[in-house]
Amino acid sequence: MRKKIIAIIMALALLAALVVGCGGQETGPGVAEEEVVKFGSVLSMSGLLGPMGIKMTDAVKLAVEEINAAGGINGKQVQLFIEDDATDPAQCLNAVKKLVEVNGVQFMVTGMSSGAANSVGPYLSERQVLALSPSATSPTLTGESWRDFFFRTTPSDEYQGVVMAQLALDKGLERLAVFTMDNVYGVSLGEVARDALVEGGAEVVGFIKYDPAKLDYRSELTQIKSLNPDGVVHVGYNDDGVVVYQQALELGLDSAQWIGCDGVYGTGLFKTEASATFLANAMIGTRPGAPEGVSEYDTFVAAFQAKYGSDPEVFCDTVYDAVKLFAAAANHAGSEDPAAVRDALREIGQNYQGASGTITFDEGGDRIGGLYEIWNVIKEDGEFKFNRVDMITLE
Repeated sequence: MRKKIIAIIMALALLAALVVGCGGQETGPGVAEEEVVKFGSVLSMSGLLGPMGIKMTDAVKLAVEEINAAGGINGKQVQLFIEDDATDPAQCLNAVKKLVEVNGVQFMVTGMSSGAANSVGPYLSERQVLALSPSATSPTLTGESWRDFFFRTTPSDEYQGVVMAQLALDKGLERLAVFTMDNVYGVSLGEVARDALVEGGAEVVGFIKYDPAKLDYRSELTQIKSLNPDGVVHVGYNDDGVVVYQQALELGLDSAQWIGCDGVYGTGLFKTEASATFLANAMIGTRPGAPEGVSEYDTFVAAFQAKYGSDPEVFCDTVYDAVKLFAAAANHAGSEDPAAVRDALREIGQNYQGASGTITFDEGGDRIGGLYEIWNVIKEDGEFKFNRVDMITLE
């Protein structure tokens, strides 16, 4: 009996060595720890950003699979560890600490939200763990002291807020309310849009913040209705957006022109007929755009469709590029030392051609310039879908 128990324990230990992370991938039997490069993904696969984060995590898996098929990093296979931060900055920090202190991960994509980036940034810098965010857009992240080991493949909302305001001005809107989540992403993007509107000669009649977790916004929406704006700039996520648009439709607020953003882009907004109808009636929006006629993007989309049977959505291309950039930088450095890979990332991150277009980092690790898609929602053959209206490039 004792021998049998020992055998069972040994078998379980072997199984544990092969399985990585929460939903992670395997490197296969017989692969020693020193023969792999450990890579982590901490994104939001549940919570308010869950619908977006699940697809982004799929893009991470695809990139790692392609890197390994091409020979890996410096001849070593990439071992992927996946964690869910549940759209909670505190949970993101806990997950990052687990990957670093338990699993020995020194490279990762994380900080899906700006709040999560703020939460994990100082820890990553202290531990010299190299991270890249595909979707933390807040301008407040620029210039932070911990950015020495933290890069962004998505542009700052210093760009997107201006595009949102210009959309409103081009439509001749004169009296606008800004309606935004009360978090780092929402407030900072809302402030950029507000300032650009005022500079452009529009009147901002209200700057209204809300708790995205409350999921009942009738009081805030009633306040907006009382202000009688001809336009509403809205910064939200998918889950709260569904409720906002249902309730806004009930209150007749689809008579105003709404200007949305990347956070309210995605099929998760079509969860209810009311939300989808409101979007089709009243919304035009912006998001970091997928480039047209770029072979790297077309190749990525085809690979994603072939693997998952669906189209990639917002930030899938920037997270795919983040993983590929890590691999390219490590191969360029000929090293898996985070500081060496960071320096190589700065070197190759100058006119890097990725799925999301041309990526160039400034000295602080921010992506320079922005390519933005203008979108609306249409109903075609009985189905709602997002529709590209225009593309705008900012430098």
